[in-house]
Amino acid sequence: MGKLDFITNSKSGLLIPSHSYKPFRYPWAYEFWKKQQQVHWMPEEVPLGEDCKDWATNLNDNERNLLTQIFRFFTQSDVEVGGNYMENYMPLFKPVEVRMMLAAFSNMETIHVAAYALLLETIGMPDSEFGAFMEYEEMAAKHDYLGKFGVNSERDILTSMAVFGGFTEGLQLFASFAMLMNFPRLNKMKGMGQIVTWSIRDESLHCEGMIKMFHTFANETGALTQAVKDDIVDCCKTVVKLEDKFIDLAFEMGPVEGMTSEDIKRYIRYIADWRLGQLGLPKVYGIKHHPLPWLTEILNGVEHANFFEARATEYSKGATEGIWHGDDGVWGKFEDMQKRKPLESLIS
Repeated sequence: MGKLDFITNSKSGLLIPSHSYKPFRYPWAYEFWKKQQQVHWMPEEVPLGEDCKDWATNLNDNERNLLTQIFRFFTQSDVEVGGNYMENYMPLFKPVEVRMMLAAFSNMETIHVAAYALLLETIGMPDSEFGAFMEYEEMAAKHDYLGKFGVNSERDILTSMAVFGGFTEGLQLFASFAMLMNFPRLNKMKGMGQIVTWSIRDESLHCEGMIKMFHTFANETGALTQAVKDDIVDCCKTVVKLEDKFIDLAFEMGPVEGMTSEDIKRYIRYIADWRLGQLGLPKVYGIKHHPLPWLTEILNGVEHANFFEARATEYSKGATEGIWHGDDGVWGKFEDMQKRKPLESLIS
């Protein structure tokens, strides 16, 4: 059965165009679009002058090497995530409100790419570094693995949404986020820390939106068989293994102040179990408590103004208070979410 036949015969309303703008069939998708628009930001809003000084004088060789290895693949990761939205999902999913959500998410990835690139250019990295990831087996393997996932069947679509939404935006990127956020907590690279903080908000939103899409598509099609579930769990294990190798590369010169490679490896397993739970799949690693409590504390600060000792970092253009801040923030809910039904916050 060809791709066109599969779309024609699918039971999913997500593949059927809207006859008009309203009524919405998937109002939750519009809410994700709206939330993304309310938290829009631009790279130039972040002052990076102090980061240049930190890079030149306040970081040791181990720290610079760790950051360099992360930077080499960080920009490319978001290029690939954004490309997946545009090339795979936009031609496939047809309701107006769903396409609005996907377009907003993809657009935000372009902001991330530009922000990371601006940071690298500001600290003096040459353009050649943007393609250097292919010279490292650990980075090339991650790149190649993401290229294996298509949308040629209902099974493919479910697997792709789990891998990109759950394990790329929701796991791989978070490993790099954690390593990067260690620096501003030590009063270094605070502009970078601001970019990462805003990116975490965006990627958390994208992850929740795509997991909601995953469950909606699964419910409409009945395609989430046990075999598909098993495949997705195996994909998660593969992503974690690939990330382990990348973490080892980042720490090739040894630990840095405030964290070790083992800290980050435990953290990604904790995140992996959390994402599996959100997908309604069995957890694999059994790490019950957040391995990096300092990260929770940093990201739960209201607007992070005290932490960054800078201007307030409110970047919402509308009323976005609630799920991002304090005890009810994304990170403050980690332990709480482990105790609740895994899909509670996604299907209510």
